[in-house]
Amino acid sequence: MAPHFLSLAASGSIVDIDGTFFVQLGFFTVVSIVLYVILVRPVVRLIDARRDATEGTMERAGRMSEEAATLKRDVERQIMDIRTAANAERLRFVEEAIRQEREVLDRARVESRRAIETARAQMGKSATEARAGLQREVEGLASVVAARVLGRSL
Repeated sequence: MAPHFLSLAASGSIVDIDGTFFVQLGFFTVVSIVLYVILVRPVVRLIDARRDATEGTMERAGRMSEEAATLKRDVERQIMDIRTAANAERLRFVEEAIRQEREVLDRARVESRRAIETARAQMGKSATEARAGLQREVEGLASVVAARVLGRSL
């Protein structure tokens, strides 16, 4: 005996459309709708929610990166401004120190010149007094020496 499907193939049509086809189509439709409502729709919602959360997180991360870059530029600009101000202040202090140094050195030169002039004047006065004192001694010694040389007192 030949298998049943071979005899059907020989008769012309393998599929007979009768009332059971419409019943199976109805069951398939009902099961498809129930599975869509119970399984597919929640899974699609979950996927959409994850995609939205991921995209939202990516957008927030992008905005935060932009904000961080802006803040970094602001901080770097502020640092440069502060460095410029600090350098200007440092130069002002250096110039002030040089000016004060010149003033102190000028005063020291003037005072040292005065001290030298005063010392020279005092040395000149002391030398004059010493010469006058020596002149008196010379006169006294000359009298003594002359008296000894002559053998008599003058």
